[in-house]
Parts: sequence; C-alpha cells; structure tokens
Amino acid sequence: MHDIKDFNWSKSTNRSLGEYFPADKLDRARYATFLSRLLAQEGFDESKPDDQKKNYVLNLNAEWGAGKTYFLKRWSQELIVNYPVVYIDAWQQDYSDDPFLTVISGIIKQLQLQAKFDITIPKSAVSMFKAVAPAIAQGLTKKISGIDIDELHALLFSDDEIDNDQNQNTNKLTGSDFSPAVKALAQNLIKDHEAKNKSIEVIKSKLADWVSKFEKQEGKSLPIFIFIDELDRCRPSYAVEMLETIKHIFDVKGIVFVVATDTDQLQHTIKSIYGEGFDAKVYLGRFFNSRYSLKRPVLKDFLSVHSDTTKFESAYLESKNIEIFPYTKTPEIALANISVVLDAFQVSARTAIQITERITAIIANLPNGKKVDVLVLAILFCIHEKDHPLYEEIINGRFKRTERGDENKIIDISLADFLQKDISKEYLLAEIIYFIEPQSYTSQFHNGRFVPKDNKYFEGNYPISLSKFIENIFCSIFVSESNPYDFWISSSDDDLTELQYTEKALAKHKIEASPEVTLLWLDYIYIKDEYNKITKEQYRDFIELSSPLDYMGDS
Repeated sequence: MHDIKDFNWSKSTNRSLGEYFPADKLDRARYATFLSRLLAQEGFDESKPDDQKKNYVLNLNAEWGAGKTYFLKRWSQELIVNYPVVYIDAWQQDYSDDPFLTVISGIIKQLQLQAKFDITIPKSAVSMFKAVAPAIAQGLTKKISGIDIDELHALLFSDDEIDNDQNQNTNKLTGSDFSPAVKALAQNLIKDHEAKNKSIEVIKSKLADWVSKFEKQEGKSLPIFIFIDELDRCRPSYAVEMLETIKHIFDVKGIVFVVATDTDQLQHTIKSIYGEGFDAKVYLGRFFNSRYSLKRPVLKDFLSVHSDTTKFESAYLESKNIEIFPYTKTPEIALANISVVLDAFQVSARTAIQITERITAIIANLPNGKKVDVLVLAILFCIHEKDHPLYEEIINGRFKRTERGDENKIIDISLADFLQKDISKEYLLAEIIYFIEPQSYTSQFHNGRFVPKDNKYFEGNYPISLSKFIENIFCSIFVSESNPYDFWISSSDDDLTELQYTEKALAKHKIEASPEVTLLWLDYIYIKDEYNKITKEQYRDFIELSSPLDYMGDS
C-alpha cells in the first residue's frame, strides 16, 4: 500500500497541468488526507486474507454549498498520482435514465487512461441492462398493451412451494389457460432476467480482473477510488437506482466508492418516492459502510469562496460612482463583517449565500451617486428570512412589544433588546471593522464656544460590536430615539447643527480606537455622507426588489 503523505491545498494549482483549483480557504486538505488513509486501509488491506477483503462505500455528507465538488475533485486529483481514480458527476448524467451505464462508462473511459492493460467489457453484457421494458419491470401500470399484469404474475410466480393440501387451489390456472401474448412475454422476461444475471457476473469478473492487474501495475496501488458527486441533485428515481447499482453490481473487492451528498436532502428525495412515513435514514444505511460529515466551514471563508467579491472592491465602486458602508480595506473584510451578522442570526449556508448574492445585486444596481449600508441590509434580510411578520413591523415602523415589569406594570421592550434576546453573547460581542480616514473629512472639529480643535484621529480600522451596531445604528433608522451623544452636549449647545454636535463629541473624546470612538465616527459619517437620509422606504425597496433572487448554485 502506498504511503499517503499530508495533502497541501494552501496554494492554487497550475492551470497548465490540468483542471484549475483555487487555494483551499476552507481547510479541507486534512480531511482528504485522513479519509485517504482510512479508505486505502479499508478498501484493500494487504494484511488481510483474500476472503476478508471487501469493497467499501463511504457517504461523504455536507450541506448544500459547503464545497463538496471542489473537495471531491481536488481530492481525486491528489489520489490519481498513485491510485486508479474515477470521478463521475451523477447530475450531469441523470438524463441517461440508466445509472449502470453512467458508472460503467465512466469507469471504462477513465481507467483506460490509467491502465497499462486492456479495459473493455463485452457489448452483450452491457446491452442486457436495457432489455426489460421499465414500465413492466417497475410495475407502474396495471395494463400494458392489452396484457394483464396479474395474469403475467400468476404465470411467472407459482405457489408450488406451499405443501399444505388445503392451500392447493384446484382452480389454479394451467399453462393452457394463459393467452399467447402473456406466455411469450413471460418467456422473454425469464430469458432477460437470466441473461442480466449472467451479464452482472461477467462485469463483476472483469472488475475483479482489473483490480488484480492494477495490483501488479507499477506506479499504481489499490484500491480503485470511484467518486460519485451531485447525487442529491438528481431525479429521485435516478438517485435511488444509482445507489442500488453501486450496492449490487459494483460490490467488488478492492474498489472504494465515495458518494457525496447532502444526506438530509437525499433523505427527502427518497421520501418523495416511498412516502413521508418511510424511514429514509435506515434505508440509506443499507448502502453505505460509513458516513463522514464535513462540518460547516467558517462563514467568512465560505462567503469569500462563493461570493462575487468584485462588487466590494473600491475600484468597482469608484467606477460606478457609488458608495457602500462600512468602508473596508479589502472585499474579504467586507464579507467578514456581513458574516458577523449572518452568524448571529444563525442562517443556513444556503441562506447566507443567497443574502450575500442579494446584497451584491443591490450594489450592482445602485444608481450613479447613490449609497447604502450593507450591514443594515444584512440584518433586514436575516429578519426577512427568519420572521417575515417581524420584518413587516420593523420596515413599516410599527414595531411594538411589551412585557410585565415590577409591580405588574406593562413596560415597552425596545427593538434593540427584542432583536438581541435570541442572539448568543458570543455573537453580540463579535467585532465589525470599519476603515476610517479621519483627515479626509475634516482637519478641525467644531468645539462649541471654544476654539476649534485639531483632528488628530489616525487612519485605520475602528472596531464596534454587533450589539452596539444594532442598538445605535440599525435601530436608529427604524425607531425614533434620542441622540446617543446627549451626554456630550450642554444646554448652551442648542444652536449647534447635528454634525457640529458629533464634532464636539469627537473633540472631547480621548484619541483611541475604541467602540465608543467608532460610534462617534459612525454618527459623524452617517450625517456627513448622508447615510442618515436613506429612509425606511428605500431600504424596503432594496429588500423587496432583491429578495425574489435565489442563488441556485454553480451550474
């Protein structure tokens, strides 16, 4: 058995050497290394006697969008250097109506490129899998072309094994009682069944022969790895037939199958055939020796893989003369900020991609000179997806919740408290990063009755917690509240503008990168750059125009 070294996917592959793979941002190479060693041992353990060797079928489970195809393809390219490898995209082939032909043609075509011996199967063996009319074989109809299926069943399947005399029906039909059409069809079905069984044995013998020859071929080790991808995207009947094919026809020692699925989705697929009460989990267990579930990746890395990052680049924004907030140094930081919101609201990977795609669609459609706060959009989208009635209350300014307080008094619950009550402390404390260039706004601050004060704040990243953002930015848009910086303002400042209030607050504060300073700067920028003039109605239009857009996956 070949010694499998740790895979390194930290860099992208060379385009000139085959299919291109970008660097692995989800840290999956270590899983591929672990599974390779496991399957090489399980699929062809040289220390075991031949009668203890077996084939092995692994279900690689990961939720939609978690990068199964990238993982399988890059893993297969690592293994093909030292092992015979076949990769089959089941979804691209499910138009064929024949999972067996999909698998066997993929095996033959790809192994021919790797073997130093002949890889062929007799045409007669393959053709037998098309022989039986599918409607009859699957019993989908009672009558076909005038032939009574019950009559055919009575002729094919006798009850001679019942010895009890009282069960021997003296009225049992004899051969002369059946129509000529039924007799002819029955004979053909029996012949087809026998021929098909013989074909299966021929094919299994060929596969076993290839395993034996690969064992002797220099530069190749066993087992043969066969990767089946995208099965959960296939038609329900095709997916089930594929599993049956792998289980019953390709169960040959020295062959390992890795079947990648969103297993929850596949269970729904199976239930669509057998009914909601059917135990799909137990049924699937028949086909797999084991299941390996890839954990959900870190969302910020996940989004950077699946999202159009160009829409967050300064060059793109400048070319369209539009602005988005928060300003960030890189698209990756912008997506990391969005992921803070998505993590907090615990949306699925699929929904996370959909929300991010909708935000990028909004950015792409911003008219010249317009702007938007993408974190406000992210929160609205999360609420829209998880609690649509609450979204309607917020966007229309009708939010109101109460509870009983001390002495049984009815007290109002603020929108900020209501939104945060179901978010864990870990996520509420997660930081959002703003890149701020103070000198680009003003060199001096208005300082009330005093001499203007020089702006000595530094350019850089300013952090704020999600909790503070919800309380002071998001809720200020949808709920009329008092100015959060009233404590900086004296009674003699009544003639100051809103912008001058914030300048005075900045002038009085210690120069530092703290959440308090970030809030002061956000308030200043919201006023100076007029983000505070984006109305609830405009945000509603953004959400309702883009929310019908559903990301369907890479084609």
